[in-house]
Amino acid sequence: MKYSLILATGMALGLAACNQPQETLASTEEPATGEADVATIPMTADAGAQTGTGTGVVTAIDPDAGTITVDHGPIPGVGWPAMTMRFTASPAVAESAETGERIAFDVSVRDGVNEITAIRPE
Repeated sequence: MKYSLILATGMALGLAACNQPQETLASTEEPATGEADVATIPMTADAGAQTGTGTGVVTAIDPDAGTITVDHGPIPGVGWPAMTMRFTASPAVAESAETGERIAFDVSVRDGVNEITAIRPE
């Protein structure tokens, strides 16, 4: 009888723990080096686009893929910590960037797509 009660209590606690919300990233620690997997970055559930501005260094440009990789500082507007990540960019924006250049940039996040919409020298 005691065994059944302990087992039932343990199962109930285990199931209750499965329904707990996960913690979001809220660290101010130094970021890990390397390129970020954007799928692991918590985003808000807003259906519209989020926008923000950031600063960083262009580490790669792939005009064929339409991407720019930037080692950037925190971007509070979209809730991101400092990291290195790849962004999509229009051909005009990609052409305005140079590898190694320190930039200020505008970013738009919509439906999991992270796009640099403007670049300025910093």
